[in-house]
Amino acid sequence: MADFVMLYRESLDTARHFGEVDKWRASHKANVECVKAIEEAIHKGYVNNCLDKDCAKSVIEEYGFNRVNYMLKNTIRQHKQDGRYSQSNKEWAEIGYIPKSNIRSEYDINVHPVILSGFVDEARDEWNKLGLFDPSHCVESDSPLNYEGKVLVINPNLLKDQYKTPDFQLFKATSGFGCDPSKMGRKVFGYFLYDDERCSYNRNEFLGVIKDEYLPDWAIEKLKQSDSDFTNDEGETEGIELK
Repeated sequence: MADFVMLYRESLDTARHFGEVDKWRASHKANVECVKAIEEAIHKGYVNNCLDKDCAKSVIEEYGFNRVNYMLKNTIRQHKQDGRYSQSNKEWAEIGYIPKSNIRSEYDINVHPVILSGFVDEARDEWNKLGLFDPSHCVESDSPLNYEGKVLVINPNLLKDQYKTPDFQLFKATSGFGCDPSKMGRKVFGYFLYDDERCSYNRNEFLGVIKDEYLPDWAIEKLKQSDSDFTNDEGETEGIELK
């Protein structure tokens, strides 16, 4: 993989506000390079009216899912009225936040829409092979849930490619104003269930609380052990309830 540059998802104005212009510029440069790489891969991989099955995979290996998907969605959003993109890919392109100022001509992939739509199909297939958790795996609720003590699902777009697995999406929330939907704060503190690394995320960076039936066996065992570590003198458990 090329020298890794984190995808900066926010606008240049936001980068200026937080003193992160250098990060934005580095990401912008990598974005433009990724667009060119997609164009070159399709140019080489489109033979006899057929796109090479590993065309998208080769670019993803070089630039990562986050950046490739961002550029593909960026292009489709710029041409959302074009009927040559499949409806499925148009709907996919609308998923996720992209600031309006980041819908840029430099990120417009110059490839015939029908061929590019085929490339998007391949990229989406590669993503689906990861078997990641999505909102369908999370608890449905008419009102925002309190996250404290719950196992949450991290938006996979926030994970580096080497950590894009269902195991690394599981996060045990322990504290933070972001746990309580009625509070003004956004931070949710806790740890990755898989390796116990402690960190924090904003509330909106989680897909939600995972449904019990989707918790893998290793996670259930780990949570049981965690609960037993926090059993009080009366024998009551001060952790999440496991059914």
